[in-house]
Amino acid sequence: MMFLITSMTYAQSENAFMEYQFKAKKGTATAILALTDEFWGDAEFKSGGINIEAFNIGNEGSTHRIVLYGDPANWGRADSISNADKWKVFSHKLNNHIDKWTHSSSGNVVSWSGDNEDYNYVQIFDFKASDPRAFKAAHDQIVSEMSSLFKGEIGFGSYEIGGFNAATHWVHISAKNWSDLIVTRRKMKEMTKSWDQYYKKRGKVEHVRNYTAKIVKRY
Repeated sequence: MMFLITSMTYAQSENAFMEYQFKAKKGTATAILALTDEFWGDAEFKSGGINIEAFNIGNEGSTHRIVLYGDPANWGRADSISNADKWKVFSHKLNNHIDKWTHSSSGNVVSWSGDNEDYNYVQIFDFKASDPRAFKAAHDQIVSEMSSLFKGEIGFGSYEIGGFNAATHWVHISAKNWSDLIVTRRKMKEMTKSWDQYYKKRGKVEHVRNYTAKIVKRY
């Protein structure tokens, strides 16, 4: 979900994503990364890329997710090694380290601000937005007003398939680590006038969940 949202360097708003969450068997995190390095380490993509993320706080039942993102009209690998047989072998090896697949979703990136791969700790908010256009306008405005307070990335997007508990949208905020996230959000909350306008203009929003993750690999 998010996967998110999202934890993802999308860079362009025409991008879309797919995310697959899973619960890894104990002690297999290193082996999983070795497999993804083997399969995607030298990959060339037509657009976008792939993130491997480890969940940190708030996502019950899942330990990791794989996020694939890019332009849906120019999707997939550009090199020649992406064939069905090799994918089956990779999937079989990966499944040996996974206790269960827990959730999957896909959607669009609606707006994105920032492009900093050093900020690999992310918080993802899943919610139901009654007026997506109003939310986007309010989101873009407050991000612009608070741009001096953060050096990471802030994204907003939609779930088109499989939003967790019927979530329709997500917001992604990146930071260097947990403490940087908390300090940055404290500074953001001090701008009370901006938040008052944001809440008035964004439309009705129903919170679903929020959680944090760390991007452990980017391909």
